[in-house]
Amino acid sequence: MAVQNSLPIVDDKYDDDGRIKRTGTWVTASAHIVTAVIGSGVLSLAWAVAQLGWIGGSIVLILFSVVTLLTSILMADCYRYPDPIHGTRNPTYMDMVKIIL
Repeated sequence: MAVQNSLPIVDDKYDDDGRIKRTGTWVTASAHIVTAVIGSGVLSLAWAVAQLGWIGGSIVLILFSVVTLLTSILMADCYRYPDPIHGTRNPTYMDMVKIIL
């Protein structure tokens, strides 16, 4: 027979949802985002601008920058749902998709 503890875990290793705290900072998160966005895109950027020209290439670059910004905002809103402060935390992408769909 298993004994269940109803008392909350109070420890510096766990966050408010009972999961292990993450140790990343905004600097490491920014570095990961920059390397993900620049990594594959920078290799094809020169060819794309050459095909579209300076004006078309600049417009498409700005357009996709706006698309990336909007999707980042949507994902940030989905992290804690429905309330951004006290809502349920969705630690994985699949959890966010399940909540929204």
